[in-house]
Amino acid sequence: MSAFHFEGLVWHWPIAIYLFLAGLSAGAVFFAIMLKHFKLAHEAWHSPFVQAAAIIAPLAVFGGLGILVFDLTRPLDFWKILVFYNTTSVMSMGVLVLMAYQLVLFAWIACVFQRRISLLLGQRFSLANKLLTWLVRQEAAITGILVILAISLGAYTGFLLSALIGFPLLNNPVLPLLFLVSGLSSGAAATLLGGVLLRGNPNGVEVRFIHGIEIPLILVEIGLLFTFFAGLILSGGQSQVAAINALGFGFWGWIFWAGVIGIGLTLPLAFNLWMKVSADRKFAYVAVTASFSLIGVFLLRNFILYTGQMTGV
Repeated sequence: MSAFHFEGLVWHWPIAIYLFLAGLSAGAVFFAIMLKHFKLAHEAWHSPFVQAAAIIAPLAVFGGLGILVFDLTRPLDFWKILVFYNTTSVMSMGVLVLMAYQLVLFAWIACVFQRRISLLLGQRFSLANKLLTWLVRQEAAITGILVILAISLGAYTGFLLSALIGFPLLNNPVLPLLFLVSGLSSGAAATLLGGVLLRGNPNGVEVRFIHGIEIPLILVEIGLLFTFFAGLILSGGQSQVAAINALGFGFWGWIFWAGVIGIGLTLPLAFNLWMKVSADRKFAYVAVTASFSLIGVFLLRNFILYTGQMTGV
């Protein structure tokens, strides 16, 4: 038995990437909406950070779905899960949320970048311009629906793993909330990294706003991880065995303590606190901190996916 191949393994690394990208997309959208609503208003389309989120969010979803399709036993039959829905299937309902999320996401992007899109369209596409004008009038409703769908998508990544019956580490009510919070954290990091790469001001209002939310997010994530494993250990039986196996100092134990806790949570928290009290933020600080957060969330997805399947009831 190895860390990546063992008896009882149902889902492997492509699912971890899919879960990571879905959560990242939801988080990037959430922070783009927060930036527009609380800080940038009608000038949001000028911000490199909102632009980065508008690029990252759809690409992350498309990438995740692409990986999911290629991982199917019969990839060419993928269209069936887009047409036929089973209300008792977590996977099927997740696909429905994803489809609705993408539709509303593009409508919101059209609203935010309406001026730029109108310039590109000119007067030649009158029908498209009329549709764009109508969407802008519905922006408040579109934004509200998108927030709900983004939060649902972030939580769904945890519910999907909970659907694997018979694995005590995965059948945990804290898991959807943990994945939602870590997804928001990865979305914040991706938005920051993308924004500074697009030459956004690393000491600008967007970075300060996101960092102000990131610190409590990291603290909440640490608290959820403690609650997650404390509940398993205190439950006894196979739940306790699953927690001890996961946290032990084997391969996945080191991934958790050094990767998730060290690189993914402790270092970003320390950097964020240091930048909060320092005079200004620099490109390197923002980029490195965001990269650490992304690495930590990616490792967390893999850690939960693999260790969760190692111990069954």
